[in-house]
Amino acid sequence: MTMAIQHVEQSTYSEDLPLPLFELKGPLAKVDLSAWLSGLCLAGGLAAIGPTTVLADRFGLLVLGLAYVWFLVCVLLIQRHMRIALSAHTFGAPQELVSRGIFRFSRNPIYVAFLLPLLALAYHAPVVSGMVIALYVMAMNLTVIRKEERDLHRIFGTAFITYRNTVPRWLVL
Repeated sequence: MTMAIQHVEQSTYSEDLPLPLFELKGPLAKVDLSAWLSGLCLAGGLAAIGPTTVLADRFGLLVLGLAYVWFLVCVLLIQRHMRIALSAHTFGAPQELVSRGIFRFSRNPIYVAFLLPLLALAYHAPVVSGMVIALYVMAMNLTVIRKEERDLHRIFGTAFITYRNTVPRWLVL
């Protein structure tokens, strides 16, 4: 049986960018690591608050539900902007460096959009929400985004470096 998480070897990536801490391999890799991390952070936040607390407050549940729906709308709009087929199982190798539209403000707008459901947890527990957001940002920076940035650097070279140096990874950092 192959391991689900595999450490990354240096030779696969551009030399000047940090390696991701790990990547998924095997059956777990059929779902993108960003989806796993996002889901785990949201589930962890909900578990820390307590499902009964969330379910007992209809308005709070509505806030969380609307935040999640708005996140999904954002993802669909961003994917449409990138001209990605919405039925695609995987995005494949990038064909162009998208730097227009919302990508002028963030290199990772879908990951920024996922902050909406995590922020909605603050309705019930601001401290838990803050902790989950910090964990999410750290996990994404150390794994998914590192891999994506190395791949983009390998494919687009100095064009990506210029983009990376002018557009923040999230919104402000």
